[in-house]
Amino acid sequence: MMKLIGICGYSGSGKTTLLKKLIVLLKSYNISLAVIKHSHHDMDIDTPGKDSYELRKSGAEQIIVACDNRWALIDETPSNKIDLADLANKFDTVDLVLVEGFKDEKMAKIVCYREANYKPLFYDEYTIAIATDHVLDINIKQLDINNALSIANFIKDNLTDK
Repeated sequence: MMKLIGICGYSGSGKTTLLKKLIVLLKSYNISLAVIKHSHHDMDIDTPGKDSYELRKSGAEQIIVACDNRWALIDETPSNKIDLADLANKFDTVDLVLVEGFKDEKMAKIVCYREANYKPLFYDEYTIAIATDHVLDINIKQLDINNALSIANFIKDNLTDK
């Protein structure tokens, strides 16, 4: 059964850097995984002037761009709010979906926190750990944000806990 774990934190807290390391480590444990990354901006993966871009801008609601090595589905959703569960269900062959961002979602999450970021610490009842660069005075599991191996082991153990 696929499991979701969020990697959340303010900009500059090290989410993407940590995720890049975690992906390599978790893959070495033969864990198949996917990533969903939240963007606060109106993102576009297609390039103006390319056929797929022009077809989409002409009014197609969905476009698949494909080659022998990969494919991508572009789905226009101008009046729909992002639904994390719906996005996660697009993955059908993975054990784990790592979710970057979506800190307000009701999912297990590891919060990245760096004191030098000068941002407040946030966590909720779904926070399973805080990856941090110093000891915090709270009663939540704390992991060294600079030790990706220990965080990968924590995630691996969490996959088999339930």
